[in-house]
Amino acid sequence: MARNCTQLTRRGLLKIGGRSLLAASFAALCRPFTFASSTSRLKDVTADTFEPYLGSFIKFRVPASASGVAVRTVALKLAKIDRHDQLTLVESRNPAIRSKRSRAPFSLLFESRANPLSEGLHTIAHKDFAPCELLLSPVCRPKADGTIYYEAAFG
Repeated sequence: MARNCTQLTRRGLLKIGGRSLLAASFAALCRPFTFASSTSRLKDVTADTFEPYLGSFIKFRVPASASGVAVRTVALKLAKIDRHDQLTLVESRNPAIRSKRSRAPFSLLFESRANPLSEGLHTIAHKDFAPCELLLSPVCRPKADGTIYYEAAFG
């Protein structure tokens, strides 16, 4: 039985690579833009980004659990924005780490009176922010009225 082999030349390989690059460029241009001018990416946000949302609810998509429960959406109230100015001051005195951060560190405190969330990554699902995952950690025991606080820290 004879083999039917196609010989691959350098010219043929360059053609394939060029077509692949052209197809990838076209696909990147045609996909819907996920970041509109009013949308913030996680790496670009600062404490000031969240100031207008203080006291309002921000929705998060909770990941599916191992038991197969479908993804649900939970609204958490942005209760407080903590700017960690002391950390910035300490770091500014150390020449080894001075100016290494791209933004000033801060944390967000969310409150919920709904069912408790598990600690972990939850996807922000707000129209003004690109979908991105935040690590939400419970920071205290539930209060008598059922309020639970969660923190997201940014460095």
